[in-house]
Amino acid sequence: MRWLVSCATPRSAGSSGRQPAPSSSSASTSAATSSGWPVCSPERGPSTVAARILFALPGLHGGGAERVVVTVLRHLDRERFEPHLVLADAAGPYLGEVPADVSVHGLGATRLRRALPALVRAVWRLRPAAVASTQGYMNFALLLVRRLLPPTRLVVREVIGERYLENSRHRDLLYRFYLRRVRAADRIVTQSDGAAREIAARVGARPGQVIRIYNPVDVARVSAEAQSGERPYAGPGPHVVAAGRLGAQKGFDLLLDAFARVQRGRPAATLTILGEGPDRQALAARAEHLGLGTTVRFVGFQPRPYRYFAAADVFVLSSRYEGLPNVILEALAAGCPVIACACSDGVREVVRDGVNGLLVPPENPDALARALDRLLGAPEERARLRAQIPPTLVPFAAPTVVQAWERMFEDVLAA
Repeated sequence: MRWLVSCATPRSAGSSGRQPAPSSSSASTSAATSSGWPVCSPERGPSTVAARILFALPGLHGGGAERVVVTVLRHLDRERFEPHLVLADAAGPYLGEVPADVSVHGLGATRLRRALPALVRAVWRLRPAAVASTQGYMNFALLLVRRLLPPTRLVVREVIGERYLENSRHRDLLYRFYLRRVRAADRIVTQSDGAAREIAARVGARPGQVIRIYNPVDVARVSAEAQSGERPYAGPGPHVVAAGRLGAQKGFDLLLDAFARVQRGRPAATLTILGEGPDRQALAARAEHLGLGTTVRFVGFQPRPYRYFAAADVFVLSSRYEGLPNVILEALAAGCPVIACACSDGVREVVRDGVNGLLVPPENPDALARALDRLLGAPEERARLRAQIPPTLVPFAAPTVVQAWERMFEDVLAA
């Protein structure tokens, strides 16, 4: 039986659109955060041969983990690393954004039991120096078959706040099994200092095993694309925007409740929600029930949402739980002040209350409505927040973050 359904087809060589990473004269191996958790240092030293790195994902269907990988692929130093991408399902709106010089290897399998043998065969054929997985499903697959793989380093990226194995009747048992397995990873990359503390405690991590690397945002690219295309809003506004999968996690039901209270006193205000998901019809019905009518729009998934962010007065993150959401980084990079529910350490590490946005308690429509009403009625405060955004994005800038990935790969390969 031919397990590897779709063998690697190298993409045509050419410019990847990658910006060169800034150089550094020092080469320390790690740094420490103020909380004492190790952080992969962006500084790097000289190396010789390009190491083959295999990034593994279920697909490129528009989520935050997919965006992180595409950004890392775009910026990774080709003199030191040869990136490849393996996808269980080689499809999705972000597939066209993979740099042209990155070979994409499709497994032709969307279910775990079918992907496992194809994944093993792909790793044996490619013989990477390291495999980097960035989602729980693919992490689980690689950890299950690690003993069947050729010698390689395994890096997994974990997002604290995700609800693993949510659809399984045995999710508690399987999650405990997964936590035992993840200890075998050579490095565990987390998005925030808070996530580093939590995952280290959960898995009983070895010293230095858990590394915090922030999600990257390509500020220059977002800024440029934010100014392209037609203005997405009609009327004077003010305009509120939100984006994410239309499911319970993102709390759009809470946002609609809050916006309904604000809109009574600000009838010209509009709310635009970007994204698709299982709750779209229910959310549209809720908006109608609240009497919001045409003041709320659902515009579907937008692979490049930046013009919606740039033209809005406020971006709202209404999530019930998160890791470190890329969407608030992108909204800030587009110059839009943020109101965010403080549902995770990652959110609190990005949104600085009163500096680049406002933080409100999670699952509290009253507090969200008050914050919205405050900013929509205060153009001077919005302008002040907008002017203070750029320095707050420095730790999340793509070249800096990708250098941290590079340093981590060099460290784990040298261990």
